Amino acid sequence: MLKKKYLFFLVHPSKYHVFKNTINILKSKGHTCEILITSKDVLEQLINNEGWNYTNIFPEGRKIKGIPTKLAAIYNAFRTVIRLNKFIGNKKYDLFITDDLLVINAWFSKTPCLLLQDDDITVVPETQLLFFFSTRILSPTVSNMGKFNFKKIPFLGYKELGGFHPKRFIPKYSIVERFNKTKKPYYIIRLVSLKSTHDVGKSGISNKDLKIIINNLQSKGGHVFITSERKLPQEFEQYRIEIKPNDISHAIYFAEFLISDSQTMSAEAAILGTPYIRFNDFVGKISYLNELEMKYKLGVGVKTCQKQLLFDTVDSFLGNENLKTEFIQKRDKMLSEKIDLTAFLVWLFEDYKNRILDSATPSFEKTMIEIALKHSHGRKRDAAILLGWGRNTLTRKMQELDMSRSRSST
Repeated sequence: MLKKKYLFFLVHPSKYHVFKNTINILKSKGHTCEILITSKDVLEQLINNEGWNYTNIFPEGRKIKGIPTKLAAIYNAFRTVIRLNKFIGNKKYDLFITDDLLVINAWFSKTPCLLLQDDDITVVPETQLLFFFSTRILSPTVSNMGKFNFKKIPFLGYKELGGFHPKRFIPKYSIVERFNKTKKPYYIIRLVSLKSTHDVGKSGISNKDLKIIINNLQSKGGHVFITSERKLPQEFEQYRIEIKPNDISHAIYFAEFLISDSQTMSAEAAILGTPYIRFNDFVGKISYLNELEMKYKLGVGVKTCQKQLLFDTVDSFLGNENLKTEFIQKRDKMLSEKIDLTAFLVWLFEDYKNRILDSATPSFEKTMIEIALKHSHGRKRDAAILLGWGRNTLTRKMQELDMSRSRSST
């Protein structure tokens, strides 16, 4: 196989975890992976700790104070495309991979580009611009890209499987011993800033809520550790966990449970088998989290208008002596029905011309149809929706691919 040249543009710490193993495997096979980032939370620290060469095109960050969030987003779009273009210059790449505006540069340079997106289009309508310019959209089977479903490459799983599938992640208790020297049970609280464009008007765990939660947790004799994007009042700083960003997943794995207003860290906890309580205004609106919480029961989503339910759920978790064991069993069931995302991405990227660009080829279409049918339990109507097709189109393609014997129903 010919060696290829990839350009990754990552703008959020969660995408480092998604692609970390994929990038390392591609490099080990002799492919070239160039990495661009922006300064966002702990992203640069994660990349540095991994030992990768990279370029930060926004070392000052993209946050602009003093102007409305949406206006700042428009201004940043222009700035980002210009800086990306300056870096790319006349260089040639086989494939771009991103969750951001690199899709625009790709469109103008006629370079194929994959956009990773796991939020439904109704949750992040502003990303439709990215959907338009992307070649294809990498997205969980369950996520709905609306009118752009026809561009979707569905994968049977969640983006967090890229970093935390048991085949790719080995938990180390020695890391926990660095911050939890007493070895007592502990709980983790994750707080995010909720300052992104799609977070406008959204809320999560308040400082008042936080105080009540900490008191409840400490009444059981365990330790409380907080990881926070936002500035904390001085009374809570004593709980802030002292740990490298690359090691937080080990802390989550061994925690009794997680309380969070973060989508990503809640999903990471689910993949790791750690029970979680998610409290924010996105509860009930995001398909992949609905599946984790309602189908697999790997966490509990609580809306911000249900504060008493939040405290009651904390008490319920505290009162269940078998909580962790039960959730590990639920996690194992979920994993048995999902893919190893890293293996899928390596497979996809290495021969993208056959597996992406020429996606009308029988092998690709057959694979995608089989995934959709499996996820929809054989229901053609639901499978067609996932693929962005009409039911008649799906039936015709199955006949053309001699898949008429596939288990299916109306």
